[in-house]
Amino acid sequence: MEMKEMQTKLLQRKKEMGGRICSLKRPLHQRKHIRIMEVRVNQVLHFDKLLCSNQALRDEIDHLRHQRCSFALMYQRLSRELLSQHNVMEDLVEKSVLAYDQRSEALARMLAVRERSKKDTSLCHTEMTELKRVIDHEIKLRSFMVQKSKERAEQAQRERMGGESLETYQAVHRLLVEVSGNSDLRQLGRTFVENEEKSFAYFNYINELNNNSTMLKDRINKLRVRVHTHTRHRELEQRRGRANNLESQYTVVLKFLDQHKTAIAHLFNKMKCNPASIIGKLGCSAQVTDDNVTQFIGRWTLLDNPSLSQPVGNANALKRTKILTDSKEKFTHKILPIYYAVCK
Repeated sequence: MEMKEMQTKLLQRKKEMGGRICSLKRPLHQRKHIRIMEVRVNQVLHFDKLLCSNQALRDEIDHLRHQRCSFALMYQRLSRELLSQHNVMEDLVEKSVLAYDQRSEALARMLAVRERSKKDTSLCHTEMTELKRVIDHEIKLRSFMVQKSKERAEQAQRERMGGESLETYQAVHRLLVEVSGNSDLRQLGRTFVENEEKSFAYFNYINELNNNSTMLKDRINKLRVRVHTHTRHRELEQRRGRANNLESQYTVVLKFLDQHKTAIAHLFNKMKCNPASIIGKLGCSAQVTDDNVTQFIGRWTLLDNPSLSQPVGNANALKRTKILTDSKEKFTHKILPIYYAVCK
């Protein structure tokens, strides 16, 4: 704007002076003055250009400063986020390591349990095979012994009855027929063998029942032990609950006792009582403790304070005596039993 104004003024001045021809006719000092003015105008123009460029540079610098602040804030925010991400990564690494350790431990336990189950299964199969072999051997041995004993009994019977007559056999046959109701000797033999086999089967069944009974007794004993343990645990939980309840009551009573001991000591100091007579009578320290608090309250009316030893007609003394008596009864009959019960 200033440059335009100066150009306008110069043009106006040239018009007033008559143009270039007139200017050539002017004296030398006027030309010099004009050159000086033109130099000044050029300097002003150059200065204005410098001011404009300086203002543009200042605006750019301010813009760069704002960008630098924004980038600094963004850098701080990103640094905090990066730090939090690093912390999260460290936590995840720790958790993954812990989970991997737990997984390895669980796999090791699973392998150990699997190996143990395989060993137990193989041992059980071995024992079952051995027991089957023993049972088969016992059955074969029993059959062999029964057969041998039967043969020996028949041989002994034949030897014993070798000299007997046909009438004896007939008498024995009649006796067997009367007892069994069957006259076929072969049928009698088969019946005897069947009865023996049934007896042996019954014997095996009885042994199996005895084994099952023993197993059931063992299970019953184990269940009794578990029931006893569960009962003990339940009693322990109940006792813990009672102990926690008593502990909370004990805390409340201790807090109440501390408040009352502080109040008693403050009241003694406020009443300006002389504790020398109390110490001599009770044989205890001047401080209010759990052991002598009841004695302090019991001896309250016997203090050397004149305000409590006035005649009965003094209303303030009667009022204070009544308050002290009520506090003593409340403390003695309500608070101390709870305190002693909790201490026990």
